[in-house]
Amino acid sequence: MTYARARLWLGITGVGSLVVIAIVALALGLPETLNLQESSTALSSFLSLLAAAGVFAIWLVPFDFLGGFWLPKTFGRSDRGFLAWAKQYVPAVLFQSLTFASFGWLILLASQQFGSLGSFLAVSGSAIACFYARHLLLARKQDHTEQSTQRIQEAIRYATKWDIEIPKTMVVDHEDNGFTGGIVGSLFNPQIVIPKKWLSLSTEQLATAISRRAIAINSGSYWLGVVFAFTWNTFGFLFCSWLMGAELSSVAGLLTTVLGFTVWSFLGLLVLPTLSRNASLKIDQVLKRQGTPSVVISLTAQSMDQLQDNEPERADLVETIFHPIPSVSSRQKYRIIKGPTAWNVARTALFLSWGCLGLLSRSVHCNVGRPELWTMLPTD
Repeated sequence: MTYARARLWLGITGVGSLVVIAIVALALGLPETLNLQESSTALSSFLSLLAAAGVFAIWLVPFDFLGGFWLPKTFGRSDRGFLAWAKQYVPAVLFQSLTFASFGWLILLASQQFGSLGSFLAVSGSAIACFYARHLLLARKQDHTEQSTQRIQEAIRYATKWDIEIPKTMVVDHEDNGFTGGIVGSLFNPQIVIPKKWLSLSTEQLATAISRRAIAINSGSYWLGVVFAFTWNTFGFLFCSWLMGAELSSVAGLLTTVLGFTVWSFLGLLVLPTLSRNASLKIDQVLKRQGTPSVVISLTAQSMDQLQDNEPERADLVETIFHPIPSVSSRQKYRIIKGPTAWNVARTALFLSWGCLGLLSRSVHCNVGRPELWTMLPTD
């Protein structure tokens, strides 16, 4: 049992338990049975939603403990003590619980006042708020040291030989080795985020990592991934509400929709990873055409994989179902990429599902119990 495989089984169990609970609760009509459909005041509605978020948080505690503390400690992936982990974990749980309750309350009030249009605007606005708030959260952790600035400038200068336009890039300090950064900011002025631990890579490898994200931006693959993820969540949430005849103007109807959306998100975990993997493999091919040596691309992938779950090879079926990031061995095989590609769409959808009170957003194998990866899930 490797660290990566242990995390995979933990994620399967956590996600599976939430999906089963959602299906059973829908079949039994629990939100209506608990008499939550009528709340006399806005405050009582908010407290009901906060209580529901609390139940969700409590259910995930054992999974979070295993994924955030016990497994990393057991497999030598972290040297943090329990109190250090809990100090980061508990505030993060409270923050997400309050966020879920607030977004749910906003959807509830908007639906009561403006009907279906209000529901759409509230769900969309919540997802957009998540999208922009993440940038502000990361900006607080930006590393402005001269050493970081010099390393990034060296890598960008190195990348100029491949004729790739590099957008603004920032370095973010972090504790979790699995933090990969990504791309943040508006669709029209995105910014590349590089983890501070990646500065230990060679200049050639760091330039390759930055160039990959620059290609995702310049090719429109990043833009497509965000738009697709936003559409998947917003349409899915409203579709679940319509399908089950659940009125978003009541607490019971809203929670019924959240349960249905959990099943919808699970379908996304099966469908969207293929789009993400195809985008990664296509970017590798673009890099090669731009003159980046294949061995450098492979070594960079190996270095990043070692900082995460250290699983360079996977069975094809396991990768197809559970992994939106291709393994090192998959990236070494040339293949013609067929069908649509959308960079990081699978995990972008998970993060943006905060706006839909997405219960699976922090229960998958890559981020369960790891608060730094809840708002920015690992990517390539």
